[in-house]
Amino acid sequence: MDDMTPRERFFKAMHREPVDRPPVCGMTTTATVELMDHVGAAWPDAHTDARKMAKIALGVYDYLGLESVRVPYCLTYEAEALGCTIDLGKKNSTPMVKNSPFKGELDPNFELMGPEEMMKLARNKAVADAAEIIIKERTVDLPTLLGVTGPFTIAGHLAGTESLILWTLTDPDVVSKYTEFTGDYVKMWLEFVETLGIDSIQMSEPTASYDMISEDMFDTYVLPNLQRVYKPLKETMKVLHICGDTVPILSHMAASGADALSIEEKANPYDAVKAVGDKVALVGNVGVVRDLLQGTPETVIKSAQTSIDAGFNIISAGCGMSALIKKENIWAMVNATKNYRA
Repeated sequence: MDDMTPRERFFKAMHREPVDRPPVCGMTTTATVELMDHVGAAWPDAHTDARKMAKIALGVYDYLGLESVRVPYCLTYEAEALGCTIDLGKKNSTPMVKNSPFKGELDPNFELMGPEEMMKLARNKAVADAAEIIIKERTVDLPTLLGVTGPFTIAGHLAGTESLILWTLTDPDVVSKYTEFTGDYVKMWLEFVETLGIDSIQMSEPTASYDMISEDMFDTYVLPNLQRVYKPLKETMKVLHICGDTVPILSHMAASGADALSIEEKANPYDAVKAVGDKVALVGNVGVVRDLLQGTPETVIKSAQTSIDAGFNIISAGCGMSALIKKENIWAMVNATKNYRA
């Protein structure tokens, strides 16, 4: 198995098949300031420029050692497509939603755009074009990943996250209308993404964290839409990422139809492996702040080794990586994984 390409190893790991070692990937946001300086492309321009977006992604393997190529670098491009105003951030910070045209109940007269109109939107087009570039121009057989935002989180962008969470208790019908609406959009977007030939989508649903909603709320407002948007995908692999200590909801997440679950360091890795059994692959859960950002190579190695020993199928940062993380700490995660032998 030593002669497996990174892409072959990725697919075997996603299918929970035997591998010589886990892949070490950038499953969530992977761009760092050091990487941007190295390749000569940077945020915020790269959020709207397909060539710059792809240039950063294509530099990840050589410069940081991560065995994947992933675009884009934010959780806001869907909200922008639905009318929100976005602050694209700076070189060291990701975009954020500034304002939303949606207040209170969803306007019943608001209609979703069709696929052709969707692809005319500047950032959607930039993401799609960047995806095509990384597929064509990767010089190593690496898995290609495309990040998307989950329906519940997009609903929070539109309605306001605090309002959305409050309505789960006071006005559940409004929550359902928002999540069905955003689910329709995500479903249509993913159906288009599959035509691009991307190996895997990675969906982030941070607002569905167990820190914010209960298991029952997850089953009511989050799970049905995840199942609905994943179901049409026949060829594209699916990774679901949720922040926080997800151990209590891992079995619920596994029922979404995702092939793998990406979880952060708050979740005990041994408990996580036990919770999912052989249902799905596990991705993570190297500490982003304590280890990768604030730690040393030694602390990163220890964190990565713990995830490997616990039985994670793919090693990755437990959440989106800060742009300020140093190259040496990322390489520590990479080398700890590459030097592992079962």
